[in-house]
Amino acid sequence: MKELKVGIVGAGIWGANHAKVFNTLPQTRLVAVCDISPERANSFKEQSGCAAAYTDFNGLIADSEVEAISVATPDFTHAAIVLAALKANKHVLCEKPLATTLEETEEVAKAAELSSGKLMVDFHNRVNPAIVQLRDTVATGEIGSPVHGYARLSNTTYVPLEMLSWAAKSSALWFLGSHVVDALRFVLNDEVVKVYSVARSGVLKGRGVDTQDVHISTLEFSKGTVITLENSWILSTANPIAYDFKIELVGDKGQINANPSHNGAVTKLTSQGAKFADLLGITRTAPSRIGGFVLEAIAQFVDAVLDEAPLLADAKDGLAVTRVLAAIEQSAAQGTPVTL
Repeated sequence: MKELKVGIVGAGIWGANHAKVFNTLPQTRLVAVCDISPERANSFKEQSGCAAAYTDFNGLIADSEVEAISVATPDFTHAAIVLAALKANKHVLCEKPLATTLEETEEVAKAAELSSGKLMVDFHNRVNPAIVQLRDTVATGEIGSPVHGYARLSNTTYVPLEMLSWAAKSSALWFLGSHVVDALRFVLNDEVVKVYSVARSGVLKGRGVDTQDVHISTLEFSKGTVITLENSWILSTANPIAYDFKIELVGDKGQINANPSHNGAVTKLTSQGAKFADLLGITRTAPSRIGGFVLEAIAQFVDAVLDEAPLLADAKDGLAVTRVLAAIEQSAAQGTPVTL
């Protein structure tokens, strides 16, 4: 059996998901981890069973044992790590967004063309059953031509105030909008050609996190579909889950609504209130199985490297999403529509 030796950059929550996959698949071996915190890096090394721990990603990239690299670090750090790995001709799996400026993303896309390593962006909603159902419904013409729709991917204040220490260096737009813009491109098989957006600030800044509270955007696609997009970081923590994800599409022959977060199939009622339990994302069903779509997406990176399977999303997809997000920021700043 072919084996892929992997190193993970980022020993946080999402890096742990990557480690679960690489320690479960028989064709992968986790050999190294990197984190700027020596304590986190060494703890991750012990818990995951890998051989080496680094505090500088260049050291991990230079490790001859490492053939592929997973980048699970904060949004604003992705570009430098991915560029270094591609220049070393390593295979790279990068969490979204590929980068947080258009210039950096264009540089990464050029590096991907020159590298012998493969680059995949982890837009895991492309294997989310609800999103795949939307795509298939649109593709078969069941609702006719999509005319308009609504998309919401927002977090409670728990995420910017408690979960992310680096929230002030990102925003709900970059942290969440990157997911949903790609999901819309995937579902509609189309590209955004024009955006208009407004942003509001004050709630998070008043609590010590200097970033926008919310972006509300209108996206026009080339085939005519118009989508209203919400990305907020100030939903109430009274919500039963930290994120709220919905996509609704209205076509000229029908309508389809998806609610991947609040499916309600399993609801836990405890002293801590009502909580929706995960069903589709990371729930494992047996010791030898990976689990839900979040982990499946990571596994598909391995398939692409070892078995020449198609990449779930490549550098061009990452660049297309960054173009839209940068246009949204520009529109919100200047108060006028932006044509891509």
